[in-house]
Amino acid sequence: MTQEWELVSPEGVAITNPMASASGISTLEGKTVLLRWNGKPNGDIFLNRLAELLSENVRDIKIIKAYEIASETSVVSHGSEKSAGIAKKLLTFEPDIVIASQGD
Repeated sequence: MTQEWELVSPEGVAITNPMASASGISTLEGKTVLLRWNGKPNGDIFLNRLAELLSENVRDIKIIKAYEIASETSVVSHGSEKSAGIAKKLLTFEPDIVIASQGD
């Protein structure tokens, strides 16, 4: 009896869609900063402190806490379809930049 082996890679295949990088901004002064939290423990604590520091140190900054005004965005997306929906919702607030935080 002959034994046969098939070698397979355990890495799996990742399918990605190319996208352009966002253009950078040189200052936060006069900008709208949206803070996004994915709902994991303590991420909101980090973002709340960040909001305090930004408010104290950056002139004319507007801070939007998405987790307070759009709680449906405070979830782990578990995939690109859900992520795209969250991103579309966040764009309705017209931010200049989005800062996101996980937790744990």
